[in-house]
Parts: sequence; structure tokens; C-alpha cells
Amino acid sequence: MWATKTRTISTLLGQCSRCRYTATNAQFIRPATLAHRQRRAISTPASSPYQILGQTYSRDTYSNTPPAIQSKIDRQLLHHPSHPLSILRNIIESHFSTHTSLTPSSPIVSVWQNFDELGFPPDHPGRSLTDSYYLNKEYMLRTHTSAHEVETYKEGLDRWLISADVYRRDEIDASHYPVFHQMEGTQVWPSNELDTIKDLNAKLEQELAACPLVIEDETTISSTNPYQPTHDPRHAEEITKHLKHSLNSLIFRLFGSQQLEGEPLRVRWIEAFFPFTSPSYEVEVWWNGEWLELLGCGVVQQKTLDQAGKFTYSSLVFSLCLP
Repeated sequence: MWATKTRTISTLLGQCSRCRYTATNAQFIRPATLAHRQRRAISTPASSPYQILGQTYSRDTYSNTPPAIQSKIDRQLLHHPSHPLSILRNIIESHFSTHTSLTPSSPIVSVWQNFDELGFPPDHPGRSLTDSYYLNKEYMLRTHTSAHEVETYKEGLDRWLISADVYRRDEIDASHYPVFHQMEGTQVWPSNELDTIKDLNAKLEQELAACPLVIEDETTISSTNPYQPTHDPRHAEEITKHLKHSLNSLIFRLFGSQQLEGEPLRVRWIEAFFPFTSPSYEVEVWWNGEWLELLGCGVVQQKTLDQAGKFTYSSLVFSLCLP
């Protein structure tokens, strides 16, 4: 299927910083919870293996997933028709109606899928036993929907959305819980279709101009947030524009109707860093008198696509943090 050698760009549409890991400890570990994480004890492995979703996983010194977390694995909240998560998922899926909607059957992935395949360095803090739930040294509960990126690219899908529960060893407070949900999507562009993106961007710009929407975007392409060296800068520029236009349109779909009459919706773009996208961004919306972080996004690193045998550009990847 991947015999042709056309290059493709893939973009990642948005996750909040909780959803997409950053590169440094200072960025990844929130100061408010650092002390708790330093004090947190690691679970002592038991002799009996894990029995989860009909599969057996042996325990070792990495095993730290307690029964309280295991009990939440099969809730399937995204599939309860009247649940707010399901309602929100349906709105986003309808907005990206040409994308294939997917829900992985199990939250258990290999450590390779969750970290190594996406380019996380060996010393990344997200790998720590105090930050992630492990079944054993080889398997864990996914910490982000991106753990399924490469396998989904390998299926040959050019446009897809993934919705799933994800797991982090967070202290429980008003805005954190060890189980939450993400939604991620991507769009892959064969190089012979890239010229059409300009027309799509012009159409999206016209539609956004008609919306009561103020977009604050002072981001630039720079040494700290560059186009990838293997990508044609002209193509990367158009794909980055398409990423931004698509997400601005989605955000207006989600929040625009709730704005006070006569007040435009305000959206702010900020430069970010993620191990598997470049350029990368975070996006915020002005809501109830303060900036609310919604997501992180970017153009997928070509090496991620190369691992899937996808010799193209991938330009629309989003991973949105759901409550």
C-alpha cells in the first residue's frame, strides 16, 4: 500500500498541556503537585497477575496500577448517549464529518507505543512510575491517545478521530483526576494534493471572517518552533494555516453560541513544544473572564509517519482534552 514515495505532512490538532507532554520537567510537572509526586510511594507488586478485559498480565517491579484504577477501565463513558462526554464527542465528530471515528478497544498499550514510538527520550518524566500506571515493564495504561497514532496510520486511514479514556497518576483536586478523556485527530496530505490546500485555506478564512471571532496569534516560525527540515517550507506553511483555521472553526463551533450578545469570542495561540510535532502550539479561549487552555497541536514529526510507512505529509492532528 505504501509503495509510492510521495512525501506527506500530517498535522496534530490540539491537546491541552495535560494531554500532550512537553520536553522538560519544569513544563511537564505542575508546581502545585510536585511535592505530592515526590512524596508518593510506589505500589508494591503483588504475586497474582492482573486480569483486565479478559487478558492476563504478569506483575513485576514496575506494577503500580491499583484496583481503584482498574475498576474504571470498563466504564465506556464516551458511549453513553446522554453523557456530556458523549455529547461533546458527537459535536466534534460532526464538525469533522469526513474523518473516520475510532475508539480503541483497550486502554492497555505497550511502553513502546506510548513513549518510544513517538520519540520520547529515555529520561522523559512521563515515563516515571510516579507519573504513569504500569502493569509491568512492557505494558501500561495509555497516558494519551497518541499511543495509537502509528498503528492508526498503518491502517491506511488519511483522516481519523480517536476518542478514548487516558490515565495519569495525578493528585485529585478541582481540576485533576487520574482518569480523563482525550480526542485526537489527523489528516494526511499526499504531496500531489498539497496545492489544493491554498483553496481550502481561502475558503476557511472567508468563513472565519464572517464569525464574531477575535484570534490573537503572534506565533512565528523560529529556531524554537521550526518547520521540519524534510518538509518544503511552502507546503508546511499552508498546512500550518489549515491546522489553525480548522481548530479556530471548531472552537467557534463549541463556544461561539455561548458568548454574550455583542461580544466576539477570543481565541489565543501560543508557541509550544511537544516531542512529536513541529511546529507546535497551544490554544486558549477567553471564557468566564479568564484564559482557558483547550488543547495542543502541531504538524506531526515526519519520523512518526515514516515508522508507519506513510511517505506523506500529515497536517491535521488534534488531541483535545475532554473533562
